[in-house]
Amino acid sequence: MKRMIIFFFSMILVNLCNAQQAPVKNTEAVVINGSMPSVATDSKDMLHIVFISGEKLECISSSDKGNNFSKPVIIDSIKNVFGVAGRGPQIVNTTSGLCVLAPDKNGDIHCYYSDINDKWQKQGKVNDMDAVAKEGFVSLSANGDSVYAVWLDLRNNEKNKIAGALSVDGGRHWQKNKIIYQSPSGTVCECCKPSLSFTRSGIHVMFRNNIDGNRDLYVMHSADGSDFDKPKKLGQGNWKLNACPMDGGGIVDDGNGNQQTVWRRADTIFSCKPRQKEEPIGKGRNCVITSVGNDYVYAWIENNNIVCLLPNGKKINAGEGSFPLLKSVNEKEVICIWQNDKNIFGRLISL
Repeated sequence: MKRMIIFFFSMILVNLCNAQQAPVKNTEAVVINGSMPSVATDSKDMLHIVFISGEKLECISSSDKGNNFSKPVIIDSIKNVFGVAGRGPQIVNTTSGLCVLAPDKNGDIHCYYSDINDKWQKQGKVNDMDAVAKEGFVSLSANGDSVYAVWLDLRNNEKNKIAGALSVDGGRHWQKNKIIYQSPSGTVCECCKPSLSFTRSGIHVMFRNNIDGNRDLYVMHSADGSDFDKPKKLGQGNWKLNACPMDGGGIVDDGNGNQQTVWRRADTIFSCKPRQKEEPIGKGRNCVITSVGNDYVYAWIENNNIVCLLPNGKKINAGEGSFPLLKSVNEKEVICIWQNDKNIFGRLISL
């Protein structure tokens, strides 16, 4: 009997200790019905999510770190808009407002911006040649009022290349498109979304290449979007694959010239800085990264669940789903957004 009492109180003590170590204070919640969300925060600490609902491009906002959201605002209705399999709208905050890009299945990229009065305006198309972005993989990043977009582009030879375009006025006007990389093997990885960061350090574009069947990640840099340096391969290994993994990874830059990347090779998730050895951090797919102060938070899909890796090494299960996104809301919290079936979920995570 004495031993049973000791064991009982020991288990209570263990459970109390484990509870004190739990880093997450919020549980998952359905944000809204929709698909392929993208998230941004503005200078007023407002959180904005754009997403696709049917053929409508919509936006919701939150002033309390995602605990409550506004009613959805319809930005536009777009025939054959992409909202599936990693293909969807992108949103960034600029000095003068918000900028949104939305690709459609015809191969065009539609642009919208909001002014200081939160009114959405349609700019037109980012691509200056019709029907060249048929894969629908687009990424967007901003530094002040300068916005840079990259996408997979089929122009001239029907082979996917990395194309880019710059706007210096928050998305109101776009400069001439540029093909910034074409693989010597003919095409980059056909179904992997490129990613980028745009800070005072310049523009860094990360993409999955295809050279002689090796589908590895590369990074290239430009000071202002006019010229890019030669792409540099990430990591020391190779992934020989006769298929597209549909997994482009993510890159962040601290503005002081320090980049951190996350990407997948086979079933392993790696993180690394350019020109340094890669480090395995988990098993899974569709990985993303965000910076929080001087630290990084990662997320990916593992066994159909969204897994987040925190700076203290703690790994948590945010919930069931796919296509995770991460955004820091302050130096102690990040919000994880993801999709499950036809619902968008969110979870605020304390670090």
